[in-house]
Amino acid sequence: MEEQLKMGVTEVEEDDEHDSKESVLQRYFLQEWKLVKSLLDDIISNGRVSDISSVHKIRSIMDKYQEQGQLLEPYLESMVSPLMYIVRSKAVERAAASEEILEVIKPVCIIIYSLVTVCGYKAVVKFFPHQVSDLELAVSLLEKCHNTQAGTSLRQESTGEMEAKCVILLWLYILVLIPFDIASMDTSAGNNNYVGSDEPPPLVLKILEISKDYLSNAGPMRTISGLLLSRLLTRPDMTKAFTSFVDWTHEVMSCMSNDVVNHFQLLGAVEALGAMFKNGSPKVLVSVIPGVWNDTSALMKSNTAARSPLLRKYLVKLTQRIGMICLPPRHQSWRYVGRTSTLGGHITADRIETNQYNNYINNDLSNFYQEPDCHDEEDMDVPDIVEEIIELLLSGLRDTDTVVRWSAAKGIGRVTSRLTYLLSDEILSSVLELFSPSEGDGSWHGGCLALAELARRGLLLPISFHKVIPVVIKALHYDIRRGPHSIGSHVRDAAAYVCWAFGRAYCHADMKSILQQLAPHLLTVACYDREVNCRRAAAAAFQENVGRQGNYPHGIDIVNTADYFALSSRTNSYLHVAVCIAQYDGYLYTFVDELLNNKICHWDKSLRELAANALSSLAKYDLGHFSSTAVGKLLPCTLSSDLCMRHGATLAIGEVILALHECEYILLPDVSSLSVLIVVVISSHNQIRKPWRNSKVLTV
Repeated sequence: MEEQLKMGVTEVEEDDEHDSKESVLQRYFLQEWKLVKSLLDDIISNGRVSDISSVHKIRSIMDKYQEQGQLLEPYLESMVSPLMYIVRSKAVERAAASEEILEVIKPVCIIIYSLVTVCGYKAVVKFFPHQVSDLELAVSLLEKCHNTQAGTSLRQESTGEMEAKCVILLWLYILVLIPFDIASMDTSAGNNNYVGSDEPPPLVLKILEISKDYLSNAGPMRTISGLLLSRLLTRPDMTKAFTSFVDWTHEVMSCMSNDVVNHFQLLGAVEALGAMFKNGSPKVLVSVIPGVWNDTSALMKSNTAARSPLLRKYLVKLTQRIGMICLPPRHQSWRYVGRTSTLGGHITADRIETNQYNNYINNDLSNFYQEPDCHDEEDMDVPDIVEEIIELLLSGLRDTDTVVRWSAAKGIGRVTSRLTYLLSDEILSSVLELFSPSEGDGSWHGGCLALAELARRGLLLPISFHKVIPVVIKALHYDIRRGPHSIGSHVRDAAAYVCWAFGRAYCHADMKSILQQLAPHLLTVACYDREVNCRRAAAAAFQENVGRQGNYPHGIDIVNTADYFALSSRTNSYLHVAVCIAQYDGYLYTFVDELLNNKICHWDKSLRELAANALSSLAKYDLGHFSSTAVGKLLPCTLSSDLCMRHGATLAIGEVILALHECEYILLPDVSSLSVLIVVVISSHNQIRKPWRNSKVLTV
């Protein structure tokens, strides 16, 4: 019996080891759900949390699913609805003291907010109560929480005050969408004098006052308050309140203060404006665009923005959303339609035909450079403000911080989707200018992100591949030496993302020749890159292309060899994965060139030693090439003035000659080459200080 139990445990452990992360998490959550359900049933039956330890248990279980929040979504309704019923029922009890109500609500809100952090607020608020009568209840409850200030931020989090405020703000985020005039719902308005008036009722003024206060908060209440204001102030009956709020943001954005509280208020104001321009109607927003844009462009050039990456990110978000409001939504006939259920299928006839790119491959350029059929596109008058917005977004691609470049790249994609083909081609040309040798690594990274966004949205047509693909290949190998280290891993990672986006966006007919160009470079990065994230990103891009582009030669075998876990070890990638892939046509000489040109002279000593071993492992596939080309290229490098090159070349030539000897390959005894070989050994002894007896060159 004990042996059977041990076998059962072993089988479960083996299943956990080989199953996907999602299936393992789901299996264990089904077991944990019984515990969560029993704790929730106890809370619901008592109408309050009787033991605070149950809240901590539930939260610790939920925190395990931070990266897989979708696994909790089937259970959300059964958890959120009863808990929010407790919150609502306590809000109805006006006769009870405020402290008593809050002591009941706070622990419940801790559980709800933990679900918000795991699953996202959009998935959770769907199960909040949304009766019209709840609006006043929620505002009253928010007032009680707001007037009860905590002593410190640590106490605020530990007692659940922050969670309670966030949950009630999210509740109001849903309630302000009621399809009636809010003034008619406000019992404190008296005789409904505010109905049909531009003046906001007292209920709205309370929400505005509290939300503005929270915009100065450093925690999540700032973001949620911005979301609430974006829904409230963009209502048709809130015109005057919206104008008043925009005037207030103008004062905040014009105040160049170094005070910490004012800085958080500035972040909150810009974030709230960005949410409004995302959720609001163009009819409501168009009148305030000139003033908001002037404030945004001026703030972007200020020293305050230069010191705050988060502020620049919010400003870039706001900028792109202003641009979206200025440009009318339009269906672009020139956009790449994309994939169908059959490989290589075309959905519409007005997209670029496949033979255009084939003409380029066959050096028939007479038809290739013809522009797509844009005669049906009307001439578009682009406002000056849009040109300024595009210029700011392009400069955002050069920003020193990744979050700003990423937001700017998304903005380039969104704004380009509203433009004509000719204007989008100008934007593409501006993006390609970022890949100039004189530009820094930030520009290359931002350019890659922008190309990926354009491809993903169907805005990068196959007719432009001849300009884009060479740039992407350069970015895949971007590595700039800076003193005792190098930079460029983020550029290579982003270049792999571009290749991944290509695989998802284009059909097989358009990608066949492109994949043949990209595959050797992707696999070179997957096997020989120094950083594990770059190796895995390149392998993922190759896998995506193989899976979506059809029958690529040896694609499945290579994907199985260069999997996520096999590439985790640099040594395994160099000496096993690369050797397995090199046996297939088209990869050996690319791998050898990468090792000879970039890896044996690398600044990292361990990488040079690994590259030398990798060269010897590949020698068996073409002994003649290694004995002539590889050795001939390595010999002069052993006398290089660069110590890294001399060290790597000496190690590599020793490993290669030893590998040739072990393969019983006979080297022709040439007097001149023998003299050079002696110089190699002497150089090894003097510069690297290896003992004569340990020199593999001398042994051979």
